[in-house]
Amino acid sequence: MIFDIDGTLVDTNYLHVVTWWEGFRRQGHDVLMVDIHGAIGRAGKDLVEYLLPEASEEEAEAIKGVHSELYKPHLDEVRPVPGAGELLHTLAGRGMVVVLATSAPKDEADRLIEVTGAREAVSVLVDADDVDKSKPHPEPVRQALEKSGLDPRHTIMVGDSVWDMLAARQAKVGCVALRSGGIDSGSLREAGAEAVYKDCHDLLQHLDESPIARLL
Repeated sequence: MIFDIDGTLVDTNYLHVVTWWEGFRRQGHDVLMVDIHGAIGRAGKDLVEYLLPEASEEEAEAIKGVHSELYKPHLDEVRPVPGAGELLHTLAGRGMVVVLATSAPKDEADRLIEVTGAREAVSVLVDADDVDKSKPHPEPVRQALEKSGLDPRHTIMVGDSVWDMLAARQAKVGCVALRSGGIDSGSLREAGAEAVYKDCHDLLQHLDESPIARLL
């Protein structure tokens, strides 16, 4: 199993939206929050390029800096998505290898894993320092497969964004989506999700009926 972190295991997406919005605003750009929300899941540089392709490298770094400055103080307040820790513990307890793949830097990812309360269930972490490209490019998923030794034919990714689904499909792994990041079911299915659940708790309640059941 490969899991995204932000929006999938921890409730951070809207914190990211507000702090990115302020980063753009301070550089003189009014970017709609709905557009920022749709871009969450991409790494910082890719997110800026996606939303503001005309931005210079210096301007992009300034926007990223504001986002980081405003977002990090909230890390101690972040809460897990309902059922996140229990889901990871359950899967690990049933013999699954649990891998996390995120575009967050390692220090931030480590703190968010602690929020789930399920660090001991996680076998491998792939963070921003491990890859050159972010989702929707398949590199993060492929790196997760390589670091863990998982076979893509017997692996499923769980994520909350269309970028997670697209990356999983390109890496030829199965994909299950959660709506806990704020993306609607239709968009997630269109991006390739085999099934969509409200959050980790909902997936856990339907685990033996979900696509994950074929791996158990």
